[in-house]
Formats: sequence, C-alpha cells, structure tokens
Amino acid sequence: MSTKQLLAEIERGINALQKARALCLKGEAVAPKGKAVAAKTAKVTKAPAKRGAKGGLSDEGRAKIAAAQKKRWAKVKREKNKAAKASKAASVALAAK
Repeated sequence: MSTKQLLAEIERGINALQKARALCLKGEAVAPKGKAVAAKTAKVTKAPAKRGAKGGLSDEGRAKIAAAQKKRWAKVKREKNKAAKASKAASVALAAK
C-alpha cells in the first residue's frame, strides 16, 4: 500500500469518526438538560449498600462445588480409560490376525 493510499484511508476513517461524533452530540442536544442539573443538585437519601465479605461463598458451598468438580473429572477420567482400553484391545486383536 502506497503512502497516498494509506493517507486517503486514514482521512476516510477520520471523516467517519467525525460524523459519528456529530451524531452523538446531536443526540445529547435533544435530551432535556433540566433533569441532568436536577440530578446533580439532588440530595442523596440512600446510604451506600454494605458489601459482604469477598468471595461470598460459605465453606459448605465451596465443599459442594469441589465435590461436584471432582465427580465431573472422575467421569472424564473413567471415559478416557475406557477409550484407551478399547483402543488397546482393538490393536491387540489386529496384531493377533
């Protein structure tokens, strides 16, 4: 790509971004400004909600999740072993022929 082509492509991109910016600004101008000012000056009556401890899971919940994950991995390992045994049996059968 030549320098002229690259500059033309950049110019098209800039024009597209400027059009998008104009559309966004046009949308903001249509919105009523009175509500925004009122929202900024209004007093906050609600206290911020307290956050719980980080992690939020009980020991019991963690244990259940760990047990379920172990069960899933045991199933995957069982199926993998079955496939390996079947493959080994098939290769032994072919070798015997």
